[in-house]
Amino acid sequence: MYSTSQSQLDEQFAQDIKEGLGSKSQKRVEPKYFYDTEGSHLFEEICVQPEYYPWRIEADILRRYSKRMTCSQDSSEITIIELGSGSSTKTRILLGEVLSRQASLFYFPIDVSKAMLCETRNKLSADYRNLRTIGISSDYVDGVDQANRLISADDQIPEKKLIIFLGSSIGNLEPEESISFLKKLRSKMDENDNLLIGIDLRKDRKVLEAAYNDEKGITARFNLNLLTRINRELRGEFDLDSFVHRAFYNSFNERVEMHIVSTKDQQVYVGRLDQTFSFDENETIHTENSYKYSSEQIRQMAYESEFVIKGDFFDTKRWFNVVLFSPA
Repeated sequence: MYSTSQSQLDEQFAQDIKEGLGSKSQKRVEPKYFYDTEGSHLFEEICVQPEYYPWRIEADILRRYSKRMTCSQDSSEITIIELGSGSSTKTRILLGEVLSRQASLFYFPIDVSKAMLCETRNKLSADYRNLRTIGISSDYVDGVDQANRLISADDQIPEKKLIIFLGSSIGNLEPEESISFLKKLRSKMDENDNLLIGIDLRKDRKVLEAAYNDEKGITARFNLNLLTRINRELRGEFDLDSFVHRAFYNSFNERVEMHIVSTKDQQVYVGRLDQTFSFDENETIHTENSYKYSSEQIRQMAYESEFVIKGDFFDTKRWFNVVLFSPA
């Protein structure tokens, strides 16, 4: 297991919460902080809820097109790097396909949750005899840097990389941030590498809003777990009964927004920050955006980030797109 030091991660979390909750305009928390151990497991539960179509549809696309997604023109062996790997459940479709034609496979899952990485590595090791899983606990860009260094240092690891970024996570970034992020990835890729991205497409508001407001309330628990994490790690005093989950489709910005809403005027002390934060009734903490794209926007995204589209894979309803980018 390779990771950024825990003290650095703790300090960054504290600083981001201080700035986000202290904002004079819209209070906010970055969505990467959803994924402590409990949050990671709750997200796995979200993915199997009937309303949450992205997981189910993306998995079906991977099953149908995994060979075309993972085959290289020169039939050379590949190494897989995954951004935001979680439990790697869908990734198994790709791992199995590659292992059907390679004697062995090196897999570098990158995730902020060390606990989830360890759990996933153990399960994969038990199920795939010829898979070498090397977990990296880090943010994505630094994680790719670490993986590249490990690949360069070991001549047994194939240099040709398939980087995968599933789950429509690219939609959590602001559009301009997504271009910047993809450019950074592009700079860390060789000309024969590929990038496989899952992207959620625009569709009916009712379908979108149901996906983020499941009947069992798992997404609500996932969202509110951010407050539990602040209470635990920063000695916060949030009363979870005084906050509720809200998710809705913002048609102007073409995104689903998630918020945590204060149900009353209140003040919350956070001990580690030695700071009290004031909330008005109905004031929100903006925790996530999930942008929904058109095919034209995806083509423009590829162009602006210096990629070309090498493969374009859809479900029958064209609700979801898995795109294979290749460096231009």
